[in-house]
Amino acid sequence: MPSALAIFTCRPNSHPFQERHVYLDEPVKIGRSVARCRPAQNNATFDCKVLSRNHALVWFDHKTGKFYLQDTKSSNGTFINSQRLSRGSEESPPCEILSGDIIQFGVDVTENTRKVTHGCIVSTIKLFLPDGMEARLRSDVIHAPLPSPVDKVAANTPSIYSQELFQLSQYLQVIYVQF
Repeated sequence: MPSALAIFTCRPNSHPFQERHVYLDEPVKIGRSVARCRPAQNNATFDCKVLSRNHALVWFDHKTGKFYLQDTKSSNGTFINSQRLSRGSEESPPCEILSGDIIQFGVDVTENTRKVTHGCIVSTIKLFLPDGMEARLRSDVIHAPLPSPVDKVAANTPSIYSQELFQLSQYLQVIYVQF
């Protein structure tokens, strides 16, 4: 049976990564690079400090013909079009994703001691059905370039506070785009 395909393309406000072409024969783990699992063009492993080793899962459901993303208890969150899927370190329910969605793994984290910011992964995702046709596009998403990284929080900040900061930054960006 032919496989569905997810293409992750790096956004300007992302920690840099090469475009990924990931076949979804089975659920695919999204996570941070470790010694035995290195980044490659055909996987969803990223050399990015703000991701958890087992950050999220992405898959195609042949029964429904839909694509799904699930946060698997990551520390810094998973976002679809700026909406966080679950609270910090909680597993999210499976969430449908559509071609053209903006997917974010983690948030930018600043180390107070060294004043170094570790960027998160921000990607436009293109989804292709097993027959090669592009999956349904989301029509209600504004795809405006972001003027700066989406979220910067200190490494020792409580996760609920970082979520509130993230939501505030998203509201301000929407207002900025409208005017």
